[in-house]
Amino acid sequence: MFKKLKFASVALTGVLAATGLSAATASPAAAAQTCPWPYVCFQDSNENILTMYKDTGWQTTSAKTRTARWVTNARHDDCAYLQYASGYTDQIRPGQSFGLGSAVVSINITTGCP
Repeated sequence: MFKKLKFASVALTGVLAATGLSAATASPAAAAQTCPWPYVCFQDSNENILTMYKDTGWQTTSAKTRTARWVTNARHDDCAYLQYASGYTDQIRPGQSFGLGSAVVSINITTGCP
């Protein structure tokens, strides 16, 4: 049994090397992180989490959050309101994700969702 596993491991390494891939860089999606409950996560263009928020009420976002390209609301029942530098406010519903066109300067996580 051990020899079979060792052979499979060596074979996979050989295939990856032959194709110019490695196990760590096989695909950009493999590096993406999933936003855990009960957070609202801000992610870069590769969907890696930059910052996470879970407290209710208005909060000023960090400089790192303002560079985010995606937002995900992993909360089950709560909405979050995103305020942009322009003053425009957008809502993200539970379980929703979307791309960001501009920097979010503050976030308001509410209990429940209208």
